[in-house]
Amino acid sequence: MTIQIANLQHLAPIHRKTLRAICKRLLREHGKTADLSLCYVDNDTIRQLNAQYLERDEITDVLAFPLGEGPGPEEDQLLGEIVVSAEKAVAEAAGRRIPVDAEIALYTIHGALHLLGYDDRTPAQKREMRRRERKALTEAGLL
Repeated sequence: MTIQIANLQHLAPIHRKTLRAICKRLLREHGKTADLSLCYVDNDTIRQLNAQYLERDEITDVLAFPLGEGPGPEEDQLLGEIVVSAEKAVAEAAGRRIPVDAEIALYTIHGALHLLGYDDRTPAQKREMRRRERKALTEAGLL
Protein backbone atom coordinates (compact mmCIF):
# COMPACT_ATOMS: atom_id res chain seq x y z
CA MET A 1 0.00 0.00 0.00
CA THR A 2 1.55 3.24 -1.19
CA ILE A 3 0.15 6.72 -0.66
CA GLN A 4 1.52 9.06 -3.32
CA ILE A 5 1.29 12.79 -2.67
CA ALA A 6 1.56 15.63 -5.18
CA ASN A 7 1.56 19.17 -3.82
CA LEU A 8 0.77 21.56 -6.68
CA GLN A 9 0.03 24.63 -4.55
CA HIS A 10 1.97 27.03 -2.32
CA LEU A 11 -0.76 28.37 -0.03
CA ALA A 12 -0.62 25.82 2.79
CA PRO A 13 1.89 23.35 4.16
CA ILE A 14 1.13 19.71 3.40
CA HIS A 15 2.07 17.38 6.24
CA ARG A 16 2.80 14.29 4.17
CA LYS A 17 3.61 11.97 7.07
CA THR A 18 0.34 12.73 8.86
CA LEU A 19 -1.78 12.47 5.71
CA ARG A 20 -0.16 9.17 4.73
CA ALA A 21 -0.74 7.75 8.21
CA ILE A 22 -4.41 8.81 8.18
CA CYS A 23 -5.03 7.25 4.76
CA LYS A 24 -3.17 4.05 5.58
CA ARG A 25 -5.19 3.65 8.78
CA LEU A 26 -8.48 4.16 6.88
CA LEU A 27 -7.49 1.69 4.17
CA ARG A 28 -6.40 -0.94 6.71
CA GLU A 29 -9.62 -0.49 8.71
CA HIS A 30 -11.54 -1.32 5.53
CA GLY A 31 -9.35 -4.27 4.53
CA LYS A 32 -7.84 -2.49 1.52
CA THR A 33 -4.29 -2.94 0.27
CA ALA A 34 -4.54 -0.82 -2.89
CA ASP A 35 -2.51 2.34 -3.44
CA LEU A 36 -3.92 5.84 -3.18
CA SER A 37 -2.97 9.13 -4.84
CA LEU A 38 -3.41 12.48 -3.09
CA CYS A 39 -3.10 15.80 -4.89
CA TYR A 40 -3.25 19.26 -3.28
CA VAL A 41 -4.15 22.15 -5.59
CA ASP A 42 -5.50 25.70 -5.66
CA ASN A 43 -9.10 26.80 -6.32
CA ASP A 44 -8.58 27.41 -10.04
CA THR A 45 -7.30 23.88 -10.58
CA ILE A 46 -10.05 22.15 -8.62
CA ARG A 47 -12.67 24.24 -10.41
CA GLN A 48 -11.26 23.16 -13.78
CA LEU A 49 -11.27 19.50 -12.73
CA ASN A 50 -14.79 19.76 -11.35
CA ALA A 51 -16.00 21.30 -14.62
CA GLN A 52 -14.11 18.83 -16.81
CA TYR A 53 -15.03 15.60 -15.02
CA LEU A 54 -18.27 16.36 -13.16
CA GLU A 55 -19.67 19.17 -15.34
CA ARG A 56 -19.89 21.49 -12.33
CA ASP A 57 -18.18 24.80 -13.01
CA GLU A 58 -17.57 25.67 -9.38
CA ILE A 59 -14.93 25.49 -6.69
CA THR A 60 -15.25 22.55 -4.33
CA ASP A 61 -13.23 21.32 -1.38
CA VAL A 62 -12.42 17.79 -2.53
CA LEU A 63 -12.88 15.49 -5.51
CA ALA A 64 -12.51 11.72 -5.34
CA PHE A 65 -11.91 9.69 -8.48
CA PRO A 66 -12.23 5.91 -8.05
CA LEU A 67 -9.76 3.96 -10.19
CA GLY A 68 -9.65 0.42 -8.74
CA GLU A 69 -11.53 -2.67 -9.82
CA GLY A 70 -9.00 -3.64 -12.49
CA PRO A 71 -7.56 -7.07 -13.15
CA GLY A 72 -4.87 -8.43 -10.89
CA PRO A 73 -4.36 -8.37 -7.14
CA GLU A 74 -5.65 -5.38 -5.19
CA GLU A 75 -2.21 -4.55 -3.80
CA ASP A 76 -1.12 -3.82 -7.38
CA GLN A 77 -4.00 -1.42 -8.00
CA LEU A 78 -4.63 2.26 -7.45
CA LEU A 79 -7.85 2.64 -5.43
CA GLY A 80 -8.27 6.19 -6.63
CA GLU A 81 -7.13 9.79 -6.59
CA ILE A 82 -8.19 12.44 -4.12
CA VAL A 83 -7.80 16.07 -5.15
CA VAL A 84 -8.03 18.66 -2.38
CA SER A 85 -8.25 22.42 -2.69
CA ALA A 86 -5.73 23.65 -0.15
CA GLU A 87 -6.81 27.19 -0.97
CA LYS A 88 -10.40 26.42 0.06
CA ALA A 89 -9.08 24.72 3.21
CA VAL A 90 -7.11 27.85 4.14
CA ALA A 91 -10.23 30.03 3.81
CA GLU A 92 -12.52 27.60 5.66
CA ALA A 93 -10.02 27.01 8.47
CA ALA A 94 -9.68 30.77 9.01
CA GLY A 95 -13.46 31.16 9.10
CA ARG A 96 -13.90 28.28 11.52
CA ARG A 97 -10.80 29.26 13.52
CA ILE A 98 -9.20 25.84 13.30
CA PRO A 99 -5.72 24.79 12.09
CA VAL A 100 -5.45 24.55 8.32
CA ASP A 101 -3.82 21.09 8.58
CA ALA A 102 -6.97 19.81 10.31
CA GLU A 103 -9.13 21.18 7.48
CA ILE A 104 -6.84 19.68 4.82
CA ALA A 105 -6.92 16.35 6.68
CA LEU A 106 -10.73 16.53 6.89
CA TYR A 107 -11.04 16.98 3.12
CA THR A 108 -8.57 14.13 2.54
CA ILE A 109 -10.50 11.83 4.89
CA HIS A 110 -13.79 12.77 3.22
CA GLY A 111 -12.38 11.87 -0.19
CA ALA A 112 -10.95 8.59 1.10
CA LEU A 113 -14.29 7.64 2.64
CA HIS A 114 -15.98 8.23 -0.72
CA LEU A 115 -13.43 5.93 -2.38
CA LEU A 116 -14.12 3.35 0.32
CA GLY A 117 -17.81 3.32 -0.59
CA TYR A 118 -19.33 5.88 1.77
CA ASP A 119 -21.79 8.47 0.58
CA ASP A 120 -23.36 11.55 2.11
CA ARG A 121 -26.55 12.04 0.10
CA THR A 122 -29.05 11.15 2.82
CA PRO A 123 -29.11 12.49 6.39
CA ALA A 124 -28.21 9.04 7.77
CA GLN A 125 -25.29 8.67 5.34
CA LYS A 126 -24.10 12.18 6.17
CA ARG A 127 -24.18 11.42 9.92
CA GLU A 128 -22.15 8.24 9.39
CA MET A 129 -19.56 10.06 7.28
CA ARG A 130 -19.23 12.83 9.85
CA ARG A 131 -18.80 10.23 12.60
CA ARG A 132 -16.03 8.49 10.65
CA GLU A 133 -14.36 11.81 9.80
CA ARG A 134 -14.30 12.82 13.48
CA LYS A 135 -12.93 9.41 14.45
CA ALA A 136 -10.10 9.65 11.90
CA LEU A 137 -9.26 13.24 12.92
CA THR A 138 -9.24 12.25 16.59
CA GLU A 139 -6.99 9.23 15.93
CA ALA A 140 -4.59 11.55 14.08
CA GLY A 141 -4.55 13.98 17.00
CA LEU A 142 -6.15 16.75 14.95
CA LEU A 143 -9.38 17.07 16.95
